[in-house]
Amino acid sequence: MIRNAFSIVLIILALCSIYFGAYLPLRKAQLYISALNEVRNVRTMEGFREMFLKAFAFYSPIGDEEMAKFFGNDTINIVLQQKQNEAVAREFVAFTKPFLMKNNVRHLIILSNLHSILWKEYGRKADFVQAENYLRTALVFGPKLPPVLYGLLDLYQYRGDREKIREIATTILTYWPSDTDVQTILADNS
Repeated sequence: MIRNAFSIVLIILALCSIYFGAYLPLRKAQLYISALNEVRNVRTMEGFREMFLKAFAFYSPIGDEEMAKFFGNDTINIVLQQKQNEAVAREFVAFTKPFLMKNNVRHLIILSNLHSILWKEYGRKADFVQAENYLRTALVFGPKLPPVLYGLLDLYQYRGDREKIREIATTILTYWPSDTDVQTILADNS
């Protein structure tokens, strides 16, 4: 009797783990992929929102972080690099931002990239400040992470901020002293 009850509990646990650990994440991914495939046919921002909100609203205990990361990168690839007009590009960024986590280094890098692209394309200082702030926040979580340090270096180079270039280049060289490109950048900005 106890053996039968134990077997039933194990079967229920196995079915629950399959449902919550495999089926729901698969379904969420399918909704996201479907939205990506249909993005070419969308003509309005509202249609875009509606399509992706279905995927984001679908409950799954696994997959939100990954989907947000992919969505942020897809926003960069689909929208911002296609030279949208400024209002549309900003709408896409505003729609994307709430899905990205402010305590996740990868998400912070994506947020910085979104604002960096806006700043480079449209020249608003507020976008530079946000791009820098997101990378500085990521630096707190991962002070030795190359994408964060090199992202800051690129941002400061594009801006021409020699003091900040020297600061970040020096930091990079403390971790990777043989990086000849950064040595050259530092020498050029000394």
